[in-house]
Formats: sequence, structure tokens, C-alpha cells
Amino acid sequence: MEDINLTSLLAQAKDKGADEVELYYQRSKNNDLEIYQGEVDSLESANAKGLGVRTFVGDKMGFAYTANFTADALEETITEAIANAKLATADQYRKLPEGSFDYPELNIYNVKLEESSIEDKIDLALQMEEAALEYDDRIKTVMSVNYGDYNSEVRIVNSKGLDESYRSNGCYAYLYVLAKEGARQQTGRALSYGKSLDELKPIKKAKQAVENAIKLLGGQPVKSQEAPVVFTPQVGSMFMYVLAQALTAEAVQKGRSLFAGRLEESVAAKRVNIIDDGTLEEGLATAPFDDEGVPCSATELIKDGVLTNYLYDTYTANKDKVNSTGNGTRGGYRGVPGVAASNFYLAPGNKKPEEIISNVDNGFYVHKVSGLVTGGANPISGEFSVGATGQWIKDGEIEKAVSEITIAGNLIGFLEDIEELGTDLTFNPMIGSFASPTFKVKKLAISGN
Repeated sequence: MEDINLTSLLAQAKDKGADEVELYYQRSKNNDLEIYQGEVDSLESANAKGLGVRTFVGDKMGFAYTANFTADALEETITEAIANAKLATADQYRKLPEGSFDYPELNIYNVKLEESSIEDKIDLALQMEEAALEYDDRIKTVMSVNYGDYNSEVRIVNSKGLDESYRSNGCYAYLYVLAKEGARQQTGRALSYGKSLDELKPIKKAKQAVENAIKLLGGQPVKSQEAPVVFTPQVGSMFMYVLAQALTAEAVQKGRSLFAGRLEESVAAKRVNIIDDGTLEEGLATAPFDDEGVPCSATELIKDGVLTNYLYDTYTANKDKVNSTGNGTRGGYRGVPGVAASNFYLAPGNKKPEEIISNVDNGFYVHKVSGLVTGGANPISGEFSVGATGQWIKDGEIEKAVSEITIAGNLIGFLEDIEELGTDLTFNPMIGSFASPTFKVKKLAISGN
């Protein structure tokens, strides 16, 4: 898999004085193209590889990395990691994972994607642009059409006897359009992902982006009030992103989470189940093991409304004297592991989205929010306030487009007031591997006119 001898490097690090060693090898290839007005505007391919080295001297950890695989550069990296360990503050919880592990078998690599030609990829992107322009004459501009794919290889070797690797790949297509009707205008977007070009469904996604723009044309504020709110999967997934940060053991241990000290307490409606599953094959963050070599698994964080667990990596698990949930995550070979969500989602219910809408007498159907994932929610108090755009529901039917309003509430109250859950669980790749179905909240404060 790799073009360096990791076993030899492990022994070299031990010979230089490291008590324990971990080598994290990564190689990746990414292709990205952009279409504009029927032409290829940009086409880029990037290949990268590198090695991250963690060394442990007593209770001290050091780290260094390199993308240079000459013998001298590798030796220098090991020497630097050991020197950094000796200078670090001792921390008894900072250790390599212990134990022998069984790993799930996952279908996360598709050789057919690697065999797809660049011409086929360009044609797919061109189809998206053409379909969007032809679908409705109110689409005046296709602002962005992008295609991308990745191929990643990871191998982790450590002095505890671990030596595991995996390969994964995937692709995505993204469309961003502008609709105009008189002086009114609105944007719409759609993104699809998969393990093959066939899974991207360019025509369907083009129509979805157009419809997302057109249905919000002419939106106006409504009067300030408290009312039921229905969330699309795209917006619901953004709330999952916020909740995931608060459900990490690191946030809890540092007192930066509204869920601190609430294990085994009711924090949501009984119908609410929130899960993180690193083995979910349709997820975007799926792998047999995390970035420390601990097996990925499904972790029930909120079960039937009760807070049952947090997300752990090895370090935070050692602090709480529990097992890691397999959520040790790093941004690549240049970083050390920290705890983060994998495929994090609100479990679906049994109602179709249109059925949920039909049960609303007077309420807001939110399609877009602004600022939620960039500071619009306080992870300690749970208070949130965000700008929103969508449609108003009257007597179970869509009445009109709505814009320039704010919705506000508290995340615990928000979870406790979830009344209905849809069947349409959907991941939102624009923010990572977070997913939600359509769902209805009993009431939220709406600020408008």
C-alpha cells in the first residue's frame, strides 16, 4: 500500500527512545472540475501523501509529520516527534488504544469509479447545467456547477501490535442556480454524492436545485408569533451538526456542553433517537476504524429521548474510564486525533413529509437558515437564534413564500418539542456527514413584522 517501510520506522523510533509509537500513513487523490456556460472552467487533480508520527515517552506525547519520504527526512521526523514528547506536559490519559479489535467489513470502495473517464465526468456536469436552464425559464443563471471525486488510503501501525489499512472513494455533484421573476430573485442548490457516477442523478438534482429556488421567490416576512415549525432534512442536519459538537466527551469534560452531567436524563421527546454510526455504508464518514485504529461502531447518544452516551476517542475515554466509541478523528496526517462525530443523524420516523405538512394548521416550513453552524447556537446554554427562509403552511397546505424572519429557541426545548418525524432521512454533504429526516417541532418563537 505504501512506498515506505512502516515496520522498520516503528523499530527505528523505539531504538531512538520512544516507549510507544504510532505511524499514520495517508495517500489521497482528488479530482475537481467546474463548468460555466457550457464550458469547462477549471479542471484540477491533486495527489498527496504523508506520514504523521506520534511518540510517547512516559506520560508525554510528541508529534511530527512529513510529506518527504527520503530516509533522512523520515529519520528527522521521528527525532522531532521524540524531542517534542520530551518537552510536552505529562498527561496520564494520553495513550495509544489498548486491546485486540475486530473490524467490520464495509463496502466503501468502488473500482468502477476509478475506471470512469474524465469525459464522462465532464458530460455529467454539463448535463446538470443544461437541465437546470431548460427546466424553467425563471432560471437566468447557473452560478456554479461542480463535480469532484476522491480516492483515499489509510494505514495505521503502532507499537501495540496494530497494523490495519483501508481504502475508500466517492464522488459528488453540486449545482447552484439563481431564479428571477421581475425584481424578485432567489437562489437554490442541490448536491448529490455516491460511489459511482450513476448514483449522482444529474438531471434529478438539477430539477431539485431549480425547485428549491423557485418555491421561495417573492418571500415576505410574517408577523412575530409562536408557531409550529417543520424542518427540511437540509436544515435539520444543520441542527444535528450543532448537537454533535455538544455531545462530544471533550466538550462535556471541559464544561462546554449543555449535556454535561445529564447522562440517563430525559433531554428530548420519547420519539427522538440520535445516533452516530461510523459503519453506515451510505454515510460520508464511513470506515472500519477511526483515526486511532479503534473499530467504528453505532453509538446511541439519545435513545427514546434519554441521553445515554457521549462520543469518545481514546483520550477522553481514558479520562472517564470507559471505552472509546471509535470517534478518534484527525484532519489528515498533519494532525493528532481528537474526538468528533462520524455519520451523525436523527433517526427517521414513519410519516411522509407531505403528511407532516398536512397536519399543520398554521406554521412555518423552513428551507434555509443562516448562521446556525457558525455561531448561531450557544453550545453551553443551548440558546439559538438564526435567520430563516421558507414557506408558510395554512390549513395543511403551502400558502406562500416567507423570508427575512428569525426563529429562536433552546436546543433542549427544541428536542423535547419534536412531535413528528419523517421517513426521508437525508445526509447533507455541504456540512459533513450529518443527516435528518423532515420533522416538526411543536412551537418556536418567530420574529418578523
